[in-house]
Amino acid sequence: MGNETGRNARRRKVTIVGVGNAGATTAYALILSGLCSELVLIDSSAARAEGEAMDLSQTVPFGMPVRVRAGTFADSHGSHVTVIAAGANQKPGETRLELLARNWTIFRNIIPQ
Repeated sequence: MGNETGRNARRRKVTIVGVGNAGATTAYALILSGLCSELVLIDSSAARAEGEAMDLSQTVPFGMPVRVRAGTFADSHGSHVTVIAAGANQKPGETRLELLARNWTIFRNIIPQ
């Protein structure tokens, strides 16, 4: 991969769909890595995406320069990479197949957008 923190790497736009634990941690790792210059966070809860974007923006001084913002699927246009970290948590007593069915519904609604 070479020097991924070079000039070209910092011109990359990444979108993360779903900013729960996995999505927020992925965003944090991207900020520290210097692999992108713009990070768009999308969540079914716009308020959650906005809150995570504000929190993560405060970590930027510890990593590479990154513009972090909450957005919608329209804001993901032009992204070099889209990470789908959205999904439901397993409920007590729920089987893995039942969880898979719920997550498939979530995934099926995200992909066309």
